[in-house]
Amino acid sequence: MKRFFNNTLCLALALLLFGQCSEDTLDVANPNQIDAANFFQNIGDLELSLTSVYSAMKPHDLFGADLWPKVHFGLPKTANQDWLGTDGWNQLYRNEVTADNPLVRNFWRAFYRGIARSNDFISNANRYKEEQEPSADEVTRIDEMIGEASYLRGFYYFHMIRLWGEDIPARDPSALGVPLILDIAPTRDDMFVERVTVDQIYQQVISDLEAAEAALPESWDGDNTARADAMAAKALLGKAYMNYEDYATAQGYFEEIINSGQFALVPFEEYQGLFNGENEFSSESLFEINFSIDLQENTWQGGLGSNIALQISPKGTGWSNVYPHDVNVLRFGDDPRLRVNTLEPGVDSVVFGDGTTRRLEPMVGDEGAIAWSFRKWVPTDFSVYSTNRNYGANLPLTRLADIYLMYAEAMNAQGNDMVAAEYMNKVRRRAYGLDPDTPDASVDYMLSGVQLRDSIREERFRELFAEGQRWYDITRWDIVEEELAKYPSVRSGPVIFDPRDYYLPVPQQELDTNPNISPSTGY
Repeated sequence: MKRFFNNTLCLALALLLFGQCSEDTLDVANPNQIDAANFFQNIGDLELSLTSVYSAMKPHDLFGADLWPKVHFGLPKTANQDWLGTDGWNQLYRNEVTADNPLVRNFWRAFYRGIARSNDFISNANRYKEEQEPSADEVTRIDEMIGEASYLRGFYYFHMIRLWGEDIPARDPSALGVPLILDIAPTRDDMFVERVTVDQIYQQVISDLEAAEAALPESWDGDNTARADAMAAKALLGKAYMNYEDYATAQGYFEEIINSGQFALVPFEEYQGLFNGENEFSSESLFEINFSIDLQENTWQGGLGSNIALQISPKGTGWSNVYPHDVNVLRFGDDPRLRVNTLEPGVDSVVFGDGTTRRLEPMVGDEGAIAWSFRKWVPTDFSVYSTNRNYGANLPLTRLADIYLMYAEAMNAQGNDMVAAEYMNKVRRRAYGLDPDTPDASVDYMLSGVQLRDSIREERFRELFAEGQRWYDITRWDIVEEELAKYPSVRSGPVIFDPRDYYLPVPQQELDTNPNISPSTGY
C-alpha cells in the first residue's frame, strides 16, 4: 500500500507540474544536474575536467598513500612489516595474494577510475571541438589537453598491465592482460568487458603515448610544470618498448631525452631533496606528482598531500607500519645511497612531534633484527609535520637517473657495452659526489656482457630503491623467483614463490559482477 501511495503521489505531482504525462514531456534533462550535455560550455570547463584526470593519481588508494607501501614495497620486498593486523597487506608481503584481497580490489578500481576520467575527457573534448566552434587558439589548447589525457590514460594502463598482465609481450604477447576500455559505456551491459592480451594493452599504451608525444610541448613554463609533456611521453614509450625487448626503438626514445639538453643529474648534495620536497621539478625530473599541504588533515578525506610518510615513518613519528627489509640494508653495503634511503637506529636523530630531537629506536625488537627506518619520502622534522597525514613532498615518478640506467640496459642488450657502462657509471659517480661526466677509477665499473647486465640491474636497485620501480624490473627480467629467494621471510610469514606471483589476481568483486571476465591463471 505504501509503494502504491508513493507512486500515485509522484504521478499527481508530475501532472500538476507538467500538465500531462507524455513520455516526451517527462524525458527532459535536469538543468541543475551536471552532465556532459550541460557542463562543457567553455574551455575553462575542459580545464577543470582535465584536472580530475590528473587528480585520479592522488587518492588514498593510489599514489596518495597505499600503492607504494603496500604493493611496491611489499611484492619485491623493499620493506618488511611492523604492522601485522591487516590480512590483505600481509598477503602482499608474503606474495600469497588471493582474489578477494580488498587492497587489490581498491587498486584495480582506482586505476580504472583514472582511465574512465581520461576516456570521458577525450570524448567530450573532441565533441566540444565539433559543436562549439572554438577559436584557433582554443583548438590548439584543446589538442594539448587531449594529449595530456592521452598520456594519463597510457600511464594508468601501463601501470595496470605491469601489475595484472600475465607476462610481457616479448615472451608471450597472447598472455592475458586487463579489459581495454576506451569509450564511455552507454549501457550497463557495455561495462562487462572481457580481458584482452598483454600485446593489445601495450599497443594501446604506445598509441596513447605517441598521441601525447605529438600533441604536447617538450616542456612547460613555470606555472604548468606539473603537466605531462612530450619528454615524459618519450620516457614511458622507451620503457614500454623495453617490455617488447625492442631495444633499438627504446634506445631512440632515451637518446631523444638525453640529447635534448633539458635534463641533468643534480649534484649529490641536492640529491636528498628530490625525495623530501626540497628540490621539486629539478633538472632531473621528467614527471612527478605535485603534492601540497592544505587544511584537510587526511588524504582519505581529500587532502592534497601524500599519506605515504605516515605509513613508513620512523618508530614513534607516525603509524610506522613498514621499514626497509634488513636484507636491503645489508645489500647496499657501503654505497652512499644507503643514507639517502634509510636512517640508522641509535645513530640518526629526527625532531619528534613534541619538538625534541631524539635518536631513533629500532623499528622492531625481534632478536637479530637491525630494523632501520626509511628516510626517503619522510620528513625528519616531525614537529612541522606532526601527523604525516598530509605531507606535501612531490613524488618523482620518472627521472633522468632512471632513463640513464634504462639506456645502459638497452645498449648492453645490443652489445654496445662501452656506452652502457658509461651511463651506468654516470649514475654511480653522482652517488659518490663526483662529476657524472668525468671517469673515475675509484667508483667506475669496467665490465661487459652478462656481468655488466647484472651490474646495471643492481645499480637500479641502489639508485631507485623505494621508488616503485623494482617490481616492474624483476618481472620484466623474469627473475622474480631468484629475487624472492633472497628474502626468505617477512614478519607475517615465509615468502614462498609460485609462478602466479608474477601478477596480481583479477579482484573477486570484478569476477562476481562481470560475467565476461576470466580469472587470473592459477587463482
